[in-house]
Amino acid sequence: MGTLTGRPEQQDHDGSAHGPHPDGRCSAVVVGGGITGLTAAHALRQQGVSVTVLDAAAQAGGVMRTTHADGFVAEHGPNSFVSSPVVEQLLSALDLQQDVVEPDASANKRYVVRDGDLHAFPLTPRAMLTTRLLSTRAKLRVLLEPLVPRYRGPGEESIASFVRRRLGREVLDYAVDPFVSGIFAGDPDTLSMAHAFPRVTELEMVHGSLSRGLMAQRRRARSGGSGQPSAPASPARLVSFVDGMQTLPDALAASLGTSLHLSRPLRHLHAHEGRWVVESGDAGNSHTLIADTVVLATPAHALAAMELPAALRRFAAPIEHVRYPAVSTLTLGFTRQQVAHPLDGFGMLVPRVEQRSVLGVLFSSSLFPARAPEGHVTLTVFVGGARAPQQAALSSEALLPAVLRDLHDLLGVTGDPVYTHHAYWPRAIPQYLLGYQEVKDAVARTEAEHPGLYLAGNYHLGVSVGDCVANGLLTAERVASYLGRSA
Repeated sequence: MGTLTGRPEQQDHDGSAHGPHPDGRCSAVVVGGGITGLTAAHALRQQGVSVTVLDAAAQAGGVMRTTHADGFVAEHGPNSFVSSPVVEQLLSALDLQQDVVEPDASANKRYVVRDGDLHAFPLTPRAMLTTRLLSTRAKLRVLLEPLVPRYRGPGEESIASFVRRRLGREVLDYAVDPFVSGIFAGDPDTLSMAHAFPRVTELEMVHGSLSRGLMAQRRRARSGGSGQPSAPASPARLVSFVDGMQTLPDALAASLGTSLHLSRPLRHLHAHEGRWVVESGDAGNSHTLIADTVVLATPAHALAAMELPAALRRFAAPIEHVRYPAVSTLTLGFTRQQVAHPLDGFGMLVPRVEQRSVLGVLFSSSLFPARAPEGHVTLTVFVGGARAPQQAALSSEALLPAVLRDLHDLLGVTGDPVYTHHAYWPRAIPQYLLGYQEVKDAVARTEAEHPGLYLAGNYHLGVSVGDCVANGLLTAERVASYLGRSA
């Protein structure tokens, strides 16, 4: 598994308006240098707030890392993200618009495997009628969706239960299950529909039907919400960067300058006289900061390793137990002649019922330019997740035979890869399981009982890159508001 060399740790105090005061005082400490924490810190600095960012890793960006080797580009974590107005504003503020790349227009197919064959996922009503991914019986079942009553059962409903009830078992197996694996690397039988896909749940609650809800959304979009026709809104775009996804955290880290401190784990946190005492570093190199506010933008499981006040830990206990299944990402390079499939799409997803080793494969070199040298292709393969976490923990040598069998059967790949990069994440993506409201309630209670403390990990408001950016910006607004009230 490849690694990246972290840059040297920044000096402790730069004396700038945005860094900590020479005596160790600052307005905000952000713990966690992933996209959420970096975005929050960047936004606070833009508002003139004195901020310090602490991260235990030697490199900022969390799972968003990119390796370049032998003409191949390997993403350790996310390979792309969907833009939004707030994301576009951030890209503009960081002067990254010229570095953005969008998928090749010809790579618009998303394949799903059924009975060992690849079928393009239907994206239009006409395609739904003609697709061979679903049987005629399944298509007729989908047409009955408006007649299915709202959920009346006790408690939350799983994704699997919701989809079986409204759309049928076949749609669950060959449409929803593979996409849940692609987003959460999760199990639809254990994930909460209300927390994993709240907007879809709301369609049923408000309109009584997904199809009626979607039609109502389209009408509102056409009228701009006013009931009168309006110009169509700019569509969200799927993007990456010329040099890979690490471009974004690198730009955020650069904007923070010496306010960012790497290889500085949080050791101890406690309140004292209305402020927060933050101790970081290791035993031989300890640092203390006094802050008005603290943002904990770490994974949920990282809280368990921190020395926190007993009262805080008591309120936050459910958060520490959020489940994160293991995922391995294998970036494999082949000569073009080694791959029979045209790779004319985004990639392929593999349903659980197909009983394959891989969760899915991105056709990376078909999506974005310069992901492979001339005459070669790059495939990004995902293994493990809630479906098979033990498989993700295997070495590259142990994983490759099963992966190559799947690639041979499904894409016509022959021979060994000419390039291999393996990124293993023992805790990859938080799972919004049934009963997840307890976690969200714990976040709310912890913050309410500890003024000036904010929890901002991706276990809270969404797991995508866009969700993390929005979470960081929202947290920055809340911190700035608190500092304005307490000034």
